[in-house]
Amino acid sequence: MKKILSLTFFMSLLFIACDNEGTQNDFNETDALSIDAEVAIEETEAVLDDIVLYSESAYGISGISSKTVSSKGDGPDKRGHSGFFRECADITFEETDTTITTTIVFTGECEDKDGNVITGTITKVREKADGSRTRTVTFTDVNINGRLVNGTKQYVFTEENDNGNPEMTGSVDITVETEGGTVTKVGSRTVEITAGGDTFFWFDDEKTITGSCTYTNAEGNTFSVEITTPLVKPAECRFIASGVKEFTRTEGTTFLDYGDGTCDRIATKTLPDGTVKEVRLGKRN
Repeated sequence: MKKILSLTFFMSLLFIACDNEGTQNDFNETDALSIDAEVAIEETEAVLDDIVLYSESAYGISGISSKTVSSKGDGPDKRGHSGFFRECADITFEETDTTITTTIVFTGECEDKDGNVITGTITKVREKADGSRTRTVTFTDVNINGRLVNGTKQYVFTEENDNGNPEMTGSVDITVETEGGTVTKVGSRTVEITAGGDTFFWFDDEKTITGSCTYTNAEGNTFSVEITTPLVKPAECRFIASGVKEFTRTEGTTFLDYGDGTCDRIATKTLPDGTVKEVRLGKRN
């Protein structure tokens, strides 16, 4: 009888241990999915940042008359001075007494300088009243590498900030359909060109990104993200090469470290239990 009781007790302990191990694995996997989704959104938003940034009037794209004209027409300033936009991006603008509206339509499967495949429509409106510098950008079914983006961004573009650099800063409210489901992002974001800002061209620009936001994932769970060390994307690199993000969730804090500035496609995440795992950048659907 004692042997039977001992065996029963041992089996109970084994069951509890296995159950706890499963809970730990589920926690890590759930955390991994949310971090991977956020990384995908960061990469998607970086593409949007470039589109919005290089369509600024400072780069030669602005309303020059009260009629609508196409970027495919004659003249050097229809597509801007940066060299960023390709022929598959049809840029039109309309200037009225109160607004300047820039519309960018990516026809077919437009591929940008980094090989990102883009379709959809982006509309940017600037109010002329009272010298307003705020732009409102609307993303309508913008598909970037298989991730569908809808929503808005409001920002102010400064040709020369306190550091003497071009800067784009403002708020974002978008939804992105990722491999794991639809994720919503609401927050603030600043993109500063910390090198190469003294030329019009895109290819010599180093970008530094700061900000914070709140994500709601496909299951309705909410977590916050803060860039605690500015993210840096060197001019010669497709990926963010340095910087740290801090993820705050009910389960604890996770850190995502993009590295020491070396151009690779690896970041590392440190989970609340101390587990360190690699995250591969540049993943596509």
